[in-house]
Amino acid sequence: MRKKRNALSVLALSAATVALTATGAGATAHAETGSRIQATCHVSGAFCATSDSGGSLTLYCGMSRSIPWSGGGTWNNRLPGNGVVRMFGADGTRIYTTPANYGPVRGNWTPVYSIRADC
Repeated sequence: MRKKRNALSVLALSAATVALTATGAGATAHAETGSRIQATCHVSGAFCATSDSGGSLTLYCGMSRSIPWSGGGTWNNRLPGNGVVRMFGADGTRIYTTPANYGPVRGNWTPVYSIRADC
């Protein structure tokens, strides 16, 4: 794990768990994957996301969106090829990259300001 002052870093704990940790800020967001995650979002050929408050969004290759939520939710990356989704904080710092064909994931949207689908 690389630590940068006041930057978010990604620590892969295992194939089933990923934790996003804000160093220097004291905030922690946890993301979890596995068969026990019940994502409401399953769109073939797209990245889809939901919030616990009922919101949802879908991204296709080349799209980007701001994240209007805070708190928990899920995401599922089914973009074609090796499509990845990059998640950014309010200052534009990349805080997480969701790999191709990954999810469903349960995590915390609070540190995420925007997302971008790159294919």
